[in-house]
Amino acid sequence: MFKLTLSVLVISFLFFFSSVSIAQDSTPNHVVHVQTFKFHGNLGDDAKAFNEMLVRQSEVVNGDPRVLNSYVLRHNWGADSRDLVFVLEFASLTDLFAFYDNMDTLFEDAFTEEQLNADNDLFNKFVGEHSDEIYAVVPGTSK
Repeated sequence: MFKLTLSVLVISFLFFFSSVSIAQDSTPNHVVHVQTFKFHGNLGDDAKAFNEMLVRQSEVVNGDPRVLNSYVLRHNWGADSRDLVFVLEFASLTDLFAFYDNMDTLFEDAFTEEQLNADNDLFNKFVGEHSDEIYAVVPGTSK
């Protein structure tokens, strides 16, 4: 009986969150890319330069019309204060993948090679482990 109940639950879940049922919803079904990084050191004297780098790069990202919303989040409260999170929202997976295919070119056009190298060195000095997830909005749950 447990297997039958579990099977019905899984099939129902797949139906309700499938592209067919999402296509019937009149609200946009955006996708959200979340990258979570872990700091592995204290920024110390480099904190201002690191923040300026995040702002510079965000200006390039935010200037791209495929990016609907973006956030750079620093850990504010809780158990693990090492989190640095980038959240980007796109209208579709097509826009997401096109943006990332073009991201190197966007940064190369916006910054000198020296600036790119300095930013990469600074980022790699303090940030290590990371994860990437792509989420889709569950229809009927957004405000």
